Amino acid sequence: MGVAITIENFLTSNHIQFSLLAHAYAEGSFNTAKVACIDTHSLAKGVLLRDEDFHYTLCVLPSSHKILRHTLNQIFDRHMHLVEEDELIQFFKDCDEGAVPPLGKAYGIDVIWDEALINNEVIYMEAGDHRHLIRIEQTEFPKLMKDTLHDHFSSSRAKHYQKPVHIRHSYDSL
Repeated sequence: MGVAITIENFLTSNHIQFSLLAHAYAEGSFNTAKVACIDTHSLAKGVLLRDEDFHYTLCVLPSSHKILRHTLNQIFDRHMHLVEEDELIQFFKDCDEGAVPPLGKAYGIDVIWDEALINNEVIYMEAGDHRHLIRIEQTEFPKLMKDTLHDHFSSSRAKHYQKPVHIRHSYDSL
């Protein structure tokens, strides 16, 4: 599949320069980073949460981190709950099940991103399937997250942190 059509249209319409990194099939952000031979801190994952009134928010954070739900509850003054896999399908219809891209704005979903992503020179993200990642330079990230909330709402999972293995990648420019 490569890039989901909604994501490709969003990137193109916002003039985001990106490349595509193909990798072996993997589910879960830690496994994806491992098979793609990239640093887990540079892989931005999307986690969909909802409050008690069914207002949805996509949380974007490094795959090396976990959400501090109590912190999010304080930020929003709401009780945030993780959205079940079967509920995700209604939002990301052109993506493979479980391949949640961290681009909520492309799908009309509110976004909050964790400031732990600021220090990455390069950011990778799900492209909509389990075999491709979108690669952008840090300078492109603010364009993607324009008019969205940001704060510190995650903490590092020490056991999931993976230093990158230095392997040359070939990128398909789009």
